[in-house]
Amino acid sequence: MFLSGITLFTIHLLCGVSSSPRPNIVLIMADDLGWGDVAPNNPDINYTPNIAKLASQGVRYTDYHSAASVCTPSRAGLLTGRLGQRTGVIHNFGVYAKGGLPLSEHTMADYLKSVGYKTGIIGKWHLGHTHKYHPLSRGFDYYFGLPYSNDMGCLNKSSPVYNIKVDPYCGANIRNLSLPLFENRDIIEQPVDLITLTERYAKKALQFISTSLEEKKPFFLYIPMTHVHVPLYFAKQETGNHFIDTVIEMDQYVGKLINFLKQNQLEKNTIVIFTSDNGPCEFKCDLAGTSKPYLGEWQKTKGEGGSSSKMTTWEGGHRVPFVVSWPGVIPKGQVSGDLVSAYDILPTLAQISNFSLPNDRVFDGIPLPFVVPHEDTRTLFHPDVDLLELWSVRYGKYKIYYATYPDHDCENNFGTGFLYHNPALVFDLDNDSSESSPLSLQEVPAGLYHKIESLKKRMRDSIYTSFRSTVNWKTDEDVAACCNKHNKYCACSVVH
Repeated sequence: MFLSGITLFTIHLLCGVSSSPRPNIVLIMADDLGWGDVAPNNPDINYTPNIAKLASQGVRYTDYHSAASVCTPSRAGLLTGRLGQRTGVIHNFGVYAKGGLPLSEHTMADYLKSVGYKTGIIGKWHLGHTHKYHPLSRGFDYYFGLPYSNDMGCLNKSSPVYNIKVDPYCGANIRNLSLPLFENRDIIEQPVDLITLTERYAKKALQFISTSLEEKKPFFLYIPMTHVHVPLYFAKQETGNHFIDTVIEMDQYVGKLINFLKQNQLEKNTIVIFTSDNGPCEFKCDLAGTSKPYLGEWQKTKGEGGSSSKMTTWEGGHRVPFVVSWPGVIPKGQVSGDLVSAYDILPTLAQISNFSLPNDRVFDGIPLPFVVPHEDTRTLFHPDVDLLELWSVRYGKYKIYYATYPDHDCENNFGTGFLYHNPALVFDLDNDSSESSPLSLQEVPAGLYHKIESLKKRMRDSIYTSFRSTVNWKTDEDVAACCNKHNKYCACSVVH
């Protein structure tokens, strides 16, 4: 069944919000997983049965967009519900970062904790690991995981499991780094044993749920996975293909969570959300997934090469899988084409968990359509990596580019770099999902350019006239990521 606009279960939900107990929330976010890497989106895939089952139990959104196309800004946008231009987080934080998500910003965990939730994060944080920016200082009661990406610390290149032969960022100059595993504020293992990490993640997740039950508290469990970010790792070889075996382990982890909820009769009072932080990292070659059919073909032809996935504003950089399951509230097997984003998750949880968002700042999302029906034509602004401008806009079925740029592809080809477009390129995504041929001037609907210019001005005015967290990445040592041009993990040198 394809959803659009108001539905019967919208009425069911709205009528029951104020009287029913606050639901438990499990938010699972994969790392670098492409739109086409899971069975619900790709009929050629048969190795993600648990994610497919989750989709069959709820609603799958085919037009969902992450908050950014790179790790840290995406996570900041998800947890705050605000654009990076508002939070100041437009870079990744490096291993030597002194700061993190500005302390003037509130997280999803802050809000949920304020209304009685037990809050936990199990997985990759990447929003600051010094004391003030640590998860336990940002609304979480419990933390078990890595402070940043699993390639931010080198591994044995000769190992058949840690297959990172095409990873250009694992150089001799940073081989002394090793990944720390945190439990709360303590580093309990360094370097972390990645082979057993997923099994330990699952164990800690189930323990957290059990403890919440014992304490008779609703729980918010945020699971930002390490899979499928390179280096790929897994405990058991299933197919001989490193990427597929990593996806299989990720899917099995999801299955353990779903089964545990069912065994403990928590399904009907638990919302489970599955998504990804951004699209696949194309320059990792056979160790990366696919954004198919959102391939950004114009970049590869007219733009003369480079990647149109992670780290770009092409669809493949930020259109990712998104599934929401809530048995008894969301009917099974729904498919929605509504235009939605990571910014929508926070206002959705505010509606269903009965907490208020502060009125001293602007939020960039709206409740998901199963709570409040969306207008037929919606606007999304796709933030650029490392830039304060908004060069890409989505308006209904149209994607408008005022500037385009690639990342490196598998052959390490950057192609034609940053290009300005006047008039802006316009793609009709309903008829050209691969973004191969922009509309001619005659094909662009009358008034569209004027409409988008007006929306851009309104957004720019909103950003610069409302509350913003300011971050000076170059000079403010309290919040700056490292800026060492000899270390490729520094945000000022290269963005991951």
